[in-house]
Amino acid sequence: MLKNFFYVYILLFLVLSCQKDDPTPPDEEINLTVFVSVPQPGGVNLKANYTGLNQSEITESGFLISSQNVPNFNNSFLVEGIIINDQFENTINTDLVYNNNYFVRAYVKVGNTDVYYSDEQSFVSLGSTPPVINEVTKQAHLLDTITIYGNYFSNKTNNIKVLFGDESSRIIASNDTIIKCIVPETVKRFDPPIEVKVYEKKVANNSFSLFKPEITSISPLNATFREELTIIGEHFDFEKSRNKVYFGNIEATITYSNRNTLKILVPDDLESSSEQIKVIAQLQETTHNENFQLTPPQISFVTKDVYANQDIVIQGAYFHPIKDRNKIIFENADANIISGGTETLNTKIPYGPFPRRKAIVKVQLLDILVEYEIELNILDKWVMVSNELPFRFYRSLNNAVVANNNAYVIAPSKDISDEKYYLWKFNPNDFSWEQSTIPFSMKWSGVAEANNDKIFVYTAKSDNAFWEFDPLNQQWNQLDDYPGTRRDYATHFSLNGDVYIGMGADYEPYTSISNKDFYRFSPSNGNWVSIADFTGEYYNRTETSVFTIANIAYVGNGASNTGMVDFWSYLPNSNEWKRIADFPYASNYTAGFELNGYGFVTGAGYGIESWKYDPINNSWEQSYDIGKPRGGHFSFSLNGKAYIGGSGSPVGSFTSYELYEFKP
Repeated sequence: MLKNFFYVYILLFLVLSCQKDDPTPPDEEINLTVFVSVPQPGGVNLKANYTGLNQSEITESGFLISSQNVPNFNNSFLVEGIIINDQFENTINTDLVYNNNYFVRAYVKVGNTDVYYSDEQSFVSLGSTPPVINEVTKQAHLLDTITIYGNYFSNKTNNIKVLFGDESSRIIASNDTIIKCIVPETVKRFDPPIEVKVYEKKVANNSFSLFKPEITSISPLNATFREELTIIGEHFDFEKSRNKVYFGNIEATITYSNRNTLKILVPDDLESSSEQIKVIAQLQETTHNENFQLTPPQISFVTKDVYANQDIVIQGAYFHPIKDRNKIIFENADANIISGGTETLNTKIPYGPFPRRKAIVKVQLLDILVEYEIELNILDKWVMVSNELPFRFYRSLNNAVVANNNAYVIAPSKDISDEKYYLWKFNPNDFSWEQSTIPFSMKWSGVAEANNDKIFVYTAKSDNAFWEFDPLNQQWNQLDDYPGTRRDYATHFSLNGDVYIGMGADYEPYTSISNKDFYRFSPSNGNWVSIADFTGEYYNRTETSVFTIANIAYVGNGASNTGMVDFWSYLPNSNEWKRIADFPYASNYTAGFELNGYGFVTGAGYGIESWKYDPINNSWEQSYDIGKPRGGHFSFSLNGKAYIGGSGSPVGSFTSYELYEFKP
């Protein structure tokens, strides 16, 4: 077995330096012969024969090995000789450099002073004997110290390299049979092969692995965002960054770690309210056998009586600390959250829809939906009852009509590729619409009117076609053509069962043509007759507001300049137009209806205002505001309530599919 290399102590050198390199032999000549053999795997076998000495006379024997000629005690390392009969030998297995030329002399010491040497031999090294691993520490943690047991290592740690996979380890100590080293924190797998290199000769072992983490308990398992949880177990890492904790796919922040404890915060980005907690440590993962459950949000108080667009505060607990991660729903309408925290959410009541004029408040957090136990009362007079009109209505047919106590609208469907117009019948019970086809084509600027029994449609096409629909038998009939010139957005109303159509403008020529003429159609005889021309300012007076009260028609708006504030009444008995109180300001794209003996105008100035006309006092007063600005919409009254729907922007950049209901 190889002993540690060493140099001869100075004192020994001084004693021996007094001798000759080849000391004078005693009376009987002493001879030493050295033999060197280099086995194929590496190392070197050394043997020496001696004559002229008895074994009992030898106080020390060995070999001097050096990279220099004439090895001596100053330039060599010494290998002890093991004496067997008249020879001694030993084997060097380590610390030989591959392809290096070495020189060897054997020596014996007689007594305390006499040293005898052999002749010099040399050999070219094949390196050390390949190392052998017999056993390694089976399991450890990152940065733990492990022991590798084997043979043919080295006590020179700089000549040893230990790899865990591709990662180098720091060696603490070594000798021929033991290496103590550190498990690198940068290993790529939990069971890396260990490779020992000694003077570039290597051996591998696959029996090592890192400890697998274990979870014993997690407390609490029900918690809310950013709350601290404690994970108890084994084989975690004392360095926080070398642990990972996940709630499903979302990584949590670790606030503390040691081998048996992890403290973590419930992450803001949870993907569901119930998640499996996974710990990754020592390059391995383990999961807890019980899922984490998010504490549901709680609603403790909401103001009961509210208006659309009103600022309110929802009080409670366990809301998400990031306001936009909470979802607030009033009835079925989502609300925008202005600000908030874990105990309050500041929001606005949405415009609707609120078909019941009540609202259940809900807070949704991930997949958890909680409801407030008290319903809210929506106090607005105008309430959005639907936002799903099945048709497009913006400056289309200029109004709705009511026949046989049913309301109708003529409009195209939502499908913009479908250019046909359809008749839509309103169901006030659920605010739905029933679609039916019409047997003719028409222009977007046609008009529809009803005389309580039947519906009449002017198509605004070049043939001036005029049609009648009977809701009782669902029949369409073509009647005599409109007698006036073709026109867009004509003014229309019905009095005493007759239908009146006039005014409007022809927008097809490059310079539009305004009209002030009016005609009356009598369904009783199927005839058209001319009546008195409109006497107000009429230049491009289109899409006017119209309502009828006590068999008098009221016409206004449809303004094309800021001076058109005049409003007019038509008296059928005297066939004359009389000016009434001016509208508060010039406006267009409005709609009008009658309710409870008053006239109403909505959408003035594309705003939220509605105005009420009192025919007895001949006066206008501002009525209840509507939730959102509108223009180019339809309106009608039915069963003691009024409705408006559709709308768009002045430049047509949006179309509304909302329906509002008015209860005075």
